[in-house]
Amino acid sequence: MRNRRLVTALALTAAVSFSATGCFATVGGGSAAGGTVVFSNTGGALAAIFAETAYKELASEGIQVAEESPNNEAKLTAMVESGSPTWDVFYSSPYRTVAKCDVLFEKLDKSRINTAGLDPAQVTDCGVPVLKSAFLLVYNADKYGDRPPQSWADFYDTTNFPGTRGIMNYAKDAGMETALLAAGAPGDQLYPLDYERAFATLDKIRPSVRFYDTGAQQTQALESGEVDMMLAWPGRAYEAAKNGANLKVVWNQPLYYEDSLGIVKGAKNLDAAYALINALVDVPTQELIMQRQPYGSPNANAKPSADPLINSFIATSNVTGTEVQRDNEWWAANLDEATRQWTEWVNR
Repeated sequence: MRNRRLVTALALTAAVSFSATGCFATVGGGSAAGGTVVFSNTGGALAAIFAETAYKELASEGIQVAEESPNNEAKLTAMVESGSPTWDVFYSSPYRTVAKCDVLFEKLDKSRINTAGLDPAQVTDCGVPVLKSAFLLVYNADKYGDRPPQSWADFYDTTNFPGTRGIMNYAKDAGMETALLAAGAPGDQLYPLDYERAFATLDKIRPSVRFYDTGAQQTQALESGEVDMMLAWPGRAYEAAKNGANLKVVWNQPLYYEDSLGIVKGAKNLDAAYALINALVDVPTQELIMQRQPYGSPNANAKPSADPLINSFIATSNVTGTEVQRDNEWWAANLDEATRQWTEWVNR
């Protein structure tokens, strides 16, 4: 089943349903004078937000948005190499829009990007930031009571803080970076990653670690109490807390990252692609993201949510002065080697 749907102005008030396999239900139909732009994204809650705001705005301008998910880079690569990509805009990690600039992604004409409220330093040659987030240390407050963990050092200390740890099984998901922070590496001197030192720290918790491959698994593990601490994505931890898990966040050295939007190399609907990116980073979409999900916005003009549960998982709402910024240039150059090193350690 193709993971695709068309969103038009006539159907934006209809309920959007998703199957357990991640396929999109078809919403609306017809055609518009402005044509269609195809957006490969993550689906789920963010896609529903995009439909209510950015897609509605574009529909009023005669542009339909067709969605496909998941945003699979292998498929993107095959499309671009074929010379006939069917996607126009791709939801990406920022280091991939850096690493694959002018390869998988078009170099941007920045004069066509509405940068009002955006930090120009975050708009790269091929990528525009769409949300701000952080890797967080999340723990079960029922487990640790009045003596909770207070740092990444505590996450990697099973003697004083016994319990099961959860880590996503990908090099890019901060296992090595947080291990180095736990070992005393300064937050502004993490890169280049010292693999040997990172894995020596990770070895200390190896018997207590459970690895996860999907965000849904992360939420389930936190919600069920399967893990006592998690190197977590904010959105997944928030979902577990919303469903009743008694979770708290350690705001000592959250690791900041952003998600990015890139225009696919050879995109057929270039004008509509720029229009979509501008609608996604504009205030209405950004404010709705913050009202419903625990993410910050790259658009400084967007007002954050007043919801206390959402804000309890947003790094920008809980600044302590210890925040660490991921080095996207390093990850752009070193993702393959970091992945090789991580996979070798996991399979020891």
